[in-house]
Amino acid sequence: MKNRHIDLHLLVCLEALLSEQSVTRAAEKMGMSQPGMSNALARLRQLTGDMLLVRTSQGMALTPRGQELAVTVRKGLSVMEEIFADRQPFDPAQAKGTVTIAAADSVAVMLIPRLMQALDQQAPGVSVVMRLPDPVHVREWLSEGECDMAVGYFPSLADGLRFTNLFTQSLSCVAGLKHPEIGETLSLAQYLQARHVVFGSPFSPMSTMEAAMDEALARQGGERQLAMRVSSVLLTPYVVAQTAMVATLPTWLAHYYARILPLRVLPLPFDAPVIDSRMVWHDRTHQVGLYQWIRVLMRELLQEDATFSGGDHTVLPLPGHITLPE
Repeated sequence: MKNRHIDLHLLVCLEALLSEQSVTRAAEKMGMSQPGMSNALARLRQLTGDMLLVRTSQGMALTPRGQELAVTVRKGLSVMEEIFADRQPFDPAQAKGTVTIAAADSVAVMLIPRLMQALDQQAPGVSVVMRLPDPVHVREWLSEGECDMAVGYFPSLADGLRFTNLFTQSLSCVAGLKHPEIGETLSLAQYLQARHVVFGSPFSPMSTMEAAMDEALARQGGERQLAMRVSSVLLTPYVVAQTAMVATLPTWLAHYYARILPLRVLPLPFDAPVIDSRMVWHDRTHQVGLYQWIRVLMRELLQEDATFSGGDHTVLPLPGHITLPE
């Protein structure tokens, strides 16, 4: 592209010269000295290859090229003003748009109902699309706009991604109340001998949470016996409750399902990892008003009430088995 490094100030000078058709008046309009404006005109003549303004018996007049440029320059300045104009503060009540969130089921059931309640009240023009996350492709999805933010366990992040820690949660084992071998306590031998239900998406064989579990066990010389892989962690408690299988779940989720299913929640018999749930987004959406507001709102929903108590059983509680960041 020619003239890539033109001083955009010259464009403003050109508009003043073409509209005023006078170096003196153009200089006054711009708050410049007359010699300064004359220098600008000389540079513009060199760049355009045209005189632009010529002296006639009736004063200065535009050349045909100057007349042609007058309309184009005004349009160009309008575009510049639009680009650099001060934006109005984001108003959620007037906002329209769709936010696509990739979130693990175990996080989504805890947070998304509260988010939708808040959107109904504060931003009714904003809709939400949910999808399961895929740690392998999360950067691609975020950078290409397939999702606007992701929430879940992302222990490592690629360049171009930003994040904030939402909460930390512990893990527990769940087994059926009628499990033939596991009762009130759970030993490491029982855990390793049991058949396990694990979570894995269609995109990656094991979730990052399950992979972290297996790495922790491997350091202690153990390995789980895989019996079933499910694409939704919310199916796991129902399978465990009706079989002799076991599973490892976020502790808060395990206790929630133990209230409605014949399940026993047991501490893990080894040094298990804690799960840091993060909200992740791309530089692409970092300064977009709608997404900035949604990110703040989601953090506020977690901070305002760490138990989500109050008797509203349509929303899953957020028990004391998670830790919110400072």
